[in-house]
Amino acid sequence: MKYAFKMMAFMVALGVMVLQGCTSKSVYIPELRENIPVIGSIDSPIHEQRKVYQNAKFTFKVLGYIKSGPYTGKLNYGLSNNSLEHAKTIFYNTPSICRNFICIITNINNKAISLEHKKELAITRYGYNRVSNFFENANKDSKALANLYLERQKRKELERKLATIETKQKQEQQRINTDNQEPVINAFTKLDGSNATISGRVTDNTEVTEVLIDGEQLSLTNNGTFKTELYIPRKGLNVEIVAYDRKGNKASKLLKIERGNIQQANVQKFKSLNPSLKRVKANPNALALIIGISDYENTKASALYADSDAKTFYDYATMKLGIPSSNIKELINDGADRIDITRAIKTWLLKRTVTNKTDIYVFFAGHGLATDDGKGMYLLPYDGVPDLLEDSAIQRKELFADIQATKPRSVTVFLDTCYSGGTRNEEETLVASLRPIIITAKQQSIPDNFTVLSAAKGNQTSQSLEEVKHGLFSYYMMLGMEGGADLNADNKITARELHEYVVDKVQRQSQFRQTPELQGDKDRVLVQFK
Repeated sequence: MKYAFKMMAFMVALGVMVLQGCTSKSVYIPELRENIPVIGSIDSPIHEQRKVYQNAKFTFKVLGYIKSGPYTGKLNYGLSNNSLEHAKTIFYNTPSICRNFICIITNINNKAISLEHKKELAITRYGYNRVSNFFENANKDSKALANLYLERQKRKELERKLATIETKQKQEQQRINTDNQEPVINAFTKLDGSNATISGRVTDNTEVTEVLIDGEQLSLTNNGTFKTELYIPRKGLNVEIVAYDRKGNKASKLLKIERGNIQQANVQKFKSLNPSLKRVKANPNALALIIGISDYENTKASALYADSDAKTFYDYATMKLGIPSSNIKELINDGADRIDITRAIKTWLLKRTVTNKTDIYVFFAGHGLATDDGKGMYLLPYDGVPDLLEDSAIQRKELFADIQATKPRSVTVFLDTCYSGGTRNEEETLVASLRPIIITAKQQSIPDNFTVLSAAKGNQTSQSLEEVKHGLFSYYMMLGMEGGADLNADNKITARELHEYVVDKVQRQSQFRQTPELQGDKDRVLVQFK
């Protein structure tokens, strides 16, 4: 009992000593070479002497051994084998360390792997009475003692790491204290209308702590980049970028941002014509005669873009009126003299028309002219002579009569011409930005089954639209046939709807100097979408 009491007292004192050590800041023992009393012994105080081999996978750390004979047992055994079971076998079976009865097996990083003891071997060798009291106390507390010992090592490791951190902090502070270098600012701007995106990067030999744009702090990424957006007034904006590092060194950069030229309101854009956008129902019983004359044989006054109007209308005849291309006859410039036009009406139309079944469409773009009293209205063919209208031109009334004589079901006529003597060229008469001469033509009656859309009133001129290289009336008429004139969205365009659409567009574009007219069946369906 006396020995057991001494043993318990020794264990308590040792535990207090270890716990006190654990409250310190570090735990690492780079070399385990100190002699520390651990448990005690039967005959005399026990000491532990340990030697860690540099390349050992496992080592034995003896917590207690029993002295036998006149010498003290030592453990100086390192294992290169990486098997824990091998390490245990060495501890239990190697005679040179058989007197070491309690140990911790650790790996090379001092992490406890296993707690072992040789109680049975000690009893066999020294007898139960000498050993039992020792193991009764030592074995009970050895595991706790081993954990405390390991915590002491951890504490020392933390102390080492803390010392390393403190050293680095001192070095860093020394570097900051001696820093006189300003941060470097790289910045770029990208304009988008009235807004500008400012982006860039700030670098420094220590650390960038703050970046400001006109006094407003910016967020920085880990690599020092930034990005922000600003409104740029019409007069432009001067922007100052300021950066500070940890020492307080300051750098600044001034950006002068100018707005680009604004788009003026007087720049008007016109849609490109495209008859292929919406499909329509086919009309195999329809015929079309398309005439376009821009340059004339007997007058220098050209009808600007009239030939282009006719060529473009060909596609609208097929893709919007549903007329097969084999049912279309096209006469352009010198192919549209008086004989050519007369032959097309009295021969081609007559032969191809089926009584009361054929729908006839006529498109004419070119000069028109009225007699001095305004009662006679003529279309000027390629070889027509303005001074000899009755002898060289085609009277509109006779043209309609010849077409009616073919006995069609319906006739629709598009006339991009006028009869006032003006032309599409405002510097000429019967002559080019206006399509005839300044004479007031009186409105004439038309046959019952006719629908006629004319470019202008009798005293007006038919203008051209330079931006699109077309006649003003022809451009908006074809644009409306694409679908814009379907005012009630019923997939049908009537003559009334097309006329209302064209009147609004042409009047505004001409500043109300040109007003298209409509005669005949206003409810006739001209375009039928699928």
